[in-house]
Amino acid sequence: MYRQAAVDSQGMKWHGRALLLPGVPLWLVVALSVFFVFIFTAFIVTGSYSRRVNVTGEVTTYPHSSNVYSNVQGVVLKKFVTEGQALKVGDAIYLIDVSKSTRSGVISDNQKRDIDNQIKRLSEILEILGKDKKDTLEMLRKQKEQYAITLARTDKFIEQAQAGVRAMKTNVDNYRHYQSRGLVTRDQLTNQIVLYYDRQNDMLNFLAQRDQNALQVTTLESQMQTKAAEFDNQIQQIELQRYELKKERVNKDAEGEVVIRALADGRVDSMSLTVGQMVNPGDSLLKITPQHIDHYSLVIWVPNDALPYLSTGERVNIRYEAFPVEKFGFFGGTISLISRTPASPQEMLTSQDTSRVEMPSSIPYYKVIIRPDKQAITYDSKQMSLENGMKAESTLFLEKRKIYQWMFSPIYEMKNSANGPIDE
Repeated sequence: MYRQAAVDSQGMKWHGRALLLPGVPLWLVVALSVFFVFIFTAFIVTGSYSRRVNVTGEVTTYPHSSNVYSNVQGVVLKKFVTEGQALKVGDAIYLIDVSKSTRSGVISDNQKRDIDNQIKRLSEILEILGKDKKDTLEMLRKQKEQYAITLARTDKFIEQAQAGVRAMKTNVDNYRHYQSRGLVTRDQLTNQIVLYYDRQNDMLNFLAQRDQNALQVTTLESQMQTKAAEFDNQIQQIELQRYELKKERVNKDAEGEVVIRALADGRVDSMSLTVGQMVNPGDSLLKITPQHIDHYSLVIWVPNDALPYLSTGERVNIRYEAFPVEKFGFFGGTISLISRTPASPQEMLTSQDTSRVEMPSSIPYYKVIIRPDKQAITYDSKQMSLENGMKAESTLFLEKRKIYQWMFSPIYEMKNSANGPIDE
């Protein structure tokens, strides 16, 4: 009774009645299988799927905001603006000290002081030259006037002498006539002839004096022009020296203090420096946002394998990091611009978003601009606008195929790889 075989036999006995369930009918299994195959076949034949790619980007304004960077190394001495202040082109923003000091003082200040002394000395020389020119020309002018008066007086004497010569010639002719008639002696005729030649000599002396006075007037006119040209040349040379010193003075100002100015209209945003802070070339100083924003756009970088399937006017889905998709959902947008040339590395480095994601340098990327449907988002009766630099992710819908085509795409690839040369 207690043998092992007896114990095993008792354990194998039924303790109740066995009930056998009826099996699933074969026709039902076949019907369900045919129905599943039909539904699956209809799904893969009639259904389609669009390949999509998610790309990241950032929101930017139009017109764009501008970053102001330092191009010098120095210390901030003064800040002319505050955050939120409106700016115009040319407004001063920062005053940066870039000077160097030695035991004798600030180098740029000493050099500027020496240049100022030289400019002052040259200005005094110019003033002296101007006065000398005026005095010299005035003296020559007076001499010319005196000789001109003498020349006019000589002309009068010549006129009188010519009248006297003509009268004496007439008298000589008369005496010759009288002598031929025996009315006068030969000695009287000779005396008249001598007087006539004396008057001619006087007239020749007046003519010589007149020519000398006219020559002197011409000489004085030439001297006036020559002296004026000499003074003008000296003045011009000194003015050129003074101009070069002024340019050097401006350069020394740049070596001492540099004023950072606004190059675009806008509003001050996110100032990075305070007075007394050290700056290096390339440091960000502040950002200038436009006062009047026309619209916001989303800038993304798309790889070249997705570019052929995109076109302007297509719809895309957008989700912003600042507005989680779990609460706000997706937002719509439209592609407004697609670049046709790859973006340069310098252009991509200007984007804040590319600094987070390392893009393969061997793959060309193209710039795509998306215009969001909503420029502002309403939440809890409060309207929140998009901001410049806001990160976003966009879903682009690319190639659309039937599902069976996607399933057999490896076969298509194998078929294409097995093709021979194409004969056109």
